[in-house]
Amino acid sequence: MIGEQLYINNIKKNNIKYVFIVMFLKKQNNTVVRIYQNIVKISRSKFFYTDLMLEDTFETRFDLVIFHAFIIFHFYKEQKIENSNVSQELFDYMFTDFENNLREMGFGDIAVNKKMKTFIKAFYGRIAQYNKGISEYFDAQDKTLLEQSILNNIFKGKKKEEVNVNDFIAYMINNIYHFAKKPESENLRNNFNFINFY
Repeated sequence: MIGEQLYINNIKKNNIKYVFIVMFLKKQNNTVVRIYQNIVKISRSKFFYTDLMLEDTFETRFDLVIFHAFIIFHFYKEQKIENSNVSQELFDYMFTDFENNLREMGFGDIAVNKKMKTFIKAFYGRIAQYNKGISEYFDAQDKTLLEQSILNNIFKGKKKEEVNVNDFIAYMINNIYHFAKKPESENLRNNFNFINFY
């Protein structure tokens, strides 16, 4: 699984220093950094919190980052591109940034390690849900699981009639098609630029 062992090993160490995290972030593939920064920029867009009335919390931003990252991971999974480390490097950079953010918020080693375990578990749970949901959508035109996954993760379990989950499904599908129509080189050149929500 993408990067899982790396972070299981890392979170067992209580003496990871902030300076080494910063050095790691600075050394990463510039393209991957730009892709991740684009994901973060979109996930922090006021549109999600004002127009769609999502809760403006760290957890919601985390879920929006995972949601958008999944679409890129799905591209690489479906395209079966050999000799590409983009998915792995994106995962590594993303979780190192999560850890960096926690430390900047003042969490100590023990609290950070505990939260990182929670994040990793949440990440794989959400990726598995989205993968299965997308498969059922494309294979059987059944959006039930995808709908429930988005409702639980993005809307934090609000009643379906209170939100428009279908807009998020359309957004995900449209971007999957958007990236699939282009070669990897073009998507990388454009930093996997997502099309607008509406």
